Amino acid sequence: MHNKLCTCWNCPAINLAGKVDFRACGQSAKDLKEKMGLQDSFQIMAECKRRPELGLYDPMSITFEECPEWRESPFGYLLKDMRVMILGIDGYLGWTLALWLGNRGLQVSGVDNYNRRIWVKERGAHTVVPISRMSERLQAAKEVLNIDINFREIDIANERERLKEFIDEVKPEAIIHYAECPSAPFSMIDADHAIYVQKNNVLGTLGLLFIMRDIVPESSLLKLGTMGEYGTPLTGRPLFEGMFPSDAILKWGDREWSLGGELTPRDPPSFYHASKVQDTFNIAEACKYWWLRSHDIMQGVIYGVHTDQVAADPRLRTRFDIDEWFGTVINRLVAQAIIGIPLTLYGTGEQIRGFIALEDAMQCMTRLIAHPPEPGQYAVANQISGYYSLRELAITIAKIGKEEFNLPVKIQRIENPRVESERHPFEPIFENLPKRFGFVPCVRLEEEVYRTYKLLIQPEIRRRIEEKKHHIIPKTWWSGEKRRVETLEIFEIEEEINRSNERLEHSRR
Repeated sequence: MHNKLCTCWNCPAINLAGKVDFRACGQSAKDLKEKMGLQDSFQIMAECKRRPELGLYDPMSITFEECPEWRESPFGYLLKDMRVMILGIDGYLGWTLALWLGNRGLQVSGVDNYNRRIWVKERGAHTVVPISRMSERLQAAKEVLNIDINFREIDIANERERLKEFIDEVKPEAIIHYAECPSAPFSMIDADHAIYVQKNNVLGTLGLLFIMRDIVPESSLLKLGTMGEYGTPLTGRPLFEGMFPSDAILKWGDREWSLGGELTPRDPPSFYHASKVQDTFNIAEACKYWWLRSHDIMQGVIYGVHTDQVAADPRLRTRFDIDEWFGTVINRLVAQAIIGIPLTLYGTGEQIRGFIALEDAMQCMTRLIAHPPEPGQYAVANQISGYYSLRELAITIAKIGKEEFNLPVKIQRIENPRVESERHPFEPIFENLPKRFGFVPCVRLEEEVYRTYKLLIQPEIRRRIEEKKHHIIPKTWWSGEKRRVETLEIFEIEEEINRSNERLEHSRR
């Protein structure tokens, strides 16, 4: 159990109010004693909100393994009946996580303002996997999985007082923040969309931090960041997990300095990604100022359709977008293969990105929920299970479509509407989740692509893809041009598969 030796110092049920000098912010319990000049015999005293009979006690004296409030699970010890609030619960990830956590006995609440539905409708598109109204989704969750979800329709960026009241009512012990606009192309349409995305994302998150300070300072925040914050440095510098490791050194002239613990450089490739970078700094500062605790999750591209919960009933399915604004690359390519559009590569298609399957992402989130940071700790995890070039992905998707579903799949290169390096080194470091939190990927790329085909090829969903196929090919240019991209080249899959197999054989030698 990765979190069995965590103590009450990590637990959101701890009550530190009035018992710790918060001017010594951002320190572990051990560092706190050193910074305050305290003797080893000095004990930081706290109370437990769940076990008031303990009175004042040393919060480092009881581990999760020893505490009756923490119960063993496949993902580590989980706090019994833990109250978890999901912001953005109606979305692709939010709804999936709500069912996933509810099925494991956590008490789930959530908010949404349905903006994702509105944004996709603005494009003229829709989720190709039909989803119901929230009232029907909640009813289905109760009927099929016996999960009660406490939901409120709230815009967190513009209804901060209502959000504050709901958080005060629920007193969540973990808050999962999915309530941001997640689209780079959407942020690059024009000035209005860029301003809207940054205002919605940055100010919504900033307001949330103040609410947490005032209402639930011991709760942990799990904030969805993005691997895109780091960019793709042409120097080949590794993409460390948010901060430089302790042995990182900066050399200049005849001097050198330690970079250990400092935030790594960012190079966001869109105004959306720039909003995420601003979130990073705001959250890190809030942890420092107010002893908040946060996991900033630098997530790769999530793909796929499956968890046992969303597959349990058609009414429980999560949304699945394929349009140029909100459709992520693997999901979009599978949909293209099903209706006969050659799979699109932007430019050379040699761009490399990190990826993780939907079910594996849910596992990661559960492990992080189970292992809250210490008070004042800003922690980062790069949430990916592997990385691939987009060309590699297109070949894999085409091969499965052809061999398993008898689809005549082709691949095409199109003009790249983005401003990016199409050939670049890429060395992401993603060690925290497996080494510190026990994450082992359970879903192979090929397995999840196959499951996605199986769902999308159903007649009703295939028809919904056909209806909106004109929104797949991008029209949004980073340069501000207003035109559809042109095709540069179309090629047959057999040639690419042969080349891929040759490269694989060569690498094995």
